[in-house]
Amino acid sequence: MKSRKITKIQPTSRRQSSPLLDLICKTDEQIRQIRGVGNALQEVVDACTEHLDVALAVLILPGKGITVRRDNPKKTLTNAGKLVSELEHDLTVSSKITCSEITINDVSPLRAQDIRPRIPCKSIITPISTNDGELEGLLVIANRPDAPDFTKRQLSLVQAVVPNVADILDARFDQLTGLINRKEFETLLEDALSSKPNKHTHHCILHLNLDSMRAVDESLGRDACNAAIRQVAQYLSGILKGTGSVARIGEDDFGVLIDNCPLDRGWIVGHDIRRGITDLNVIWKRPIKMTVSIGVARLASDSQTVESALAAAKIACIVAKDRGRDQVALYRQNNAIHLHGKERTLGVEAIQQALRCDRFELYGQRIEPLQGKGRTSHFEVLIRVIDEKGQVATPDEFIPHAEHSRLMPEIDRWVVSHSLDLLAGYRTDIAQKKILLSINLSGQTLCDNGFLGFVLEELSRTGIPARAICFEVTETTAILNMPQAIDFMTTLRNKGLRFSLDDFGSGLSSFSYLKKLPIDFLKIDGQFVREVAEDPVSNAIVAAINQMSHAMGLKTIAEFVESKAVKTQLKSIGVDFGQGFGISKPGPLARQLDLLFGRISHVRNVERS
Repeated sequence: MKSRKITKIQPTSRRQSSPLLDLICKTDEQIRQIRGVGNALQEVVDACTEHLDVALAVLILPGKGITVRRDNPKKTLTNAGKLVSELEHDLTVSSKITCSEITINDVSPLRAQDIRPRIPCKSIITPISTNDGELEGLLVIANRPDAPDFTKRQLSLVQAVVPNVADILDARFDQLTGLINRKEFETLLEDALSSKPNKHTHHCILHLNLDSMRAVDESLGRDACNAAIRQVAQYLSGILKGTGSVARIGEDDFGVLIDNCPLDRGWIVGHDIRRGITDLNVIWKRPIKMTVSIGVARLASDSQTVESALAAAKIACIVAKDRGRDQVALYRQNNAIHLHGKERTLGVEAIQQALRCDRFELYGQRIEPLQGKGRTSHFEVLIRVIDEKGQVATPDEFIPHAEHSRLMPEIDRWVVSHSLDLLAGYRTDIAQKKILLSINLSGQTLCDNGFLGFVLEELSRTGIPARAICFEVTETTAILNMPQAIDFMTTLRNKGLRFSLDDFGSGLSSFSYLKKLPIDFLKIDGQFVREVAEDPVSNAIVAAINQMSHAMGLKTIAEFVESKAVKTQLKSIGVDFGQGFGISKPGPLARQLDLLFGRISHVRNVERS
């Protein structure tokens, strides 16, 4: 936030400083320290009323549903309530009304497309504007018609206090959506904890994470994400009006507080919200399919702090995403295990340093043939960061920041280059035993015009045959970038390189798209694979995808094979390959290749995750 220029008002006498002058002279940081937006705005109108010795001061912000007023009991303004109601109405219903200039001491009737009190009074009407110049609301100072005119000094004081209102709003509201931000949301939660009638009453917190924003950002850009986030915010504000409070608490995250709400009712509300967001008609050049994962937790003063309640809701949201996204999950104590390894994140600077200092490490996870013995050893290439303390950071801890900061093309280049360099050390072995390394590509990289040339240069430099490399792209990324994806895939497939469509069934899912994409493997999304041995619907979906893929000449790979029962069922369905912890855990790729080609007889901790 840019620093606010403080307007200093020099008093004409030596009388002591007033609350209004104190407020005007506060720094940005002091303004932000006032607890709660309501308290902060009330301080503004109280100070105006007291220092200016007027009948009424009122701040009206219709877009945020806020009206704060202070009446002076010593100077009664007739029909003050009606005056406030009329101003609220004018600001709310008339989009053409403008208030670009301050009006002062005008008792004339209301004019077309202007804002003035209909009640006779002396007034100063000052616009409160957003950063982009749009009218946010009004600060109105009013006196009786027979009161002395407002002076230029009083006008200067009112003008000087307006930046404080802007600072209060900037510090407590999200600029993109107009919702309260995380800091103000935490204040609401603290107030809810302290004001509960008894220890047996509790509220519900919902943590919402939009599932598809990463793919939308990669394919359509941040403006499309922002448009979708704004539409979701408008929907949430409407559906929760009068029943709950909603805040934007992260890039793609919202928080909801529902007062006096049992946990089971919160779960029902969560499902209503989930269905509503799924039904939103979001269009940016093309329709954007929206889904959301929601975690529900209780806020109870007898057992929780605000921090623990927020953490519980976030954990439940993580559980919902792990179940396949577009889900609602309640927080349970045994969910706490999901915190391990997910709360630590690497920021942009740490990622950039890891690139500069070569602190990435290639991991691999074996992809096993399920229908007999395969002639090719197949691994998915994964990536880890080794931090300054020697600890291993998983993709969940750095990929979101890398994607948001547009660092994925650089990381993908690192993976391609180092994977080929690693294979070059096994050139003789590769000639005798076939190997296939599957490397994931982000949507940002797929849209990078220079990446195709980079791959061809690296293949030429290392002398590794293209048939040893397979690129994995997600279903959503490929479909949203269809023309670029087809050109990129076709050129490299003609060189012998292969392609795999990842997470099939999790995104835009249309079999008709597969006819256009030049791919070799189709990876069935884990949300169906996990329950294939228990759920008849999941079993039928996997079987249908497998049959359709084989009819198109594609090989199938089932992700998240975590048990023998799932593996057995996949074999019976006819799925070609399996991948997951039930088959092989990820481990350093160099060690796995040493073991594969017999350079070592055994490897300890080869499958450390």
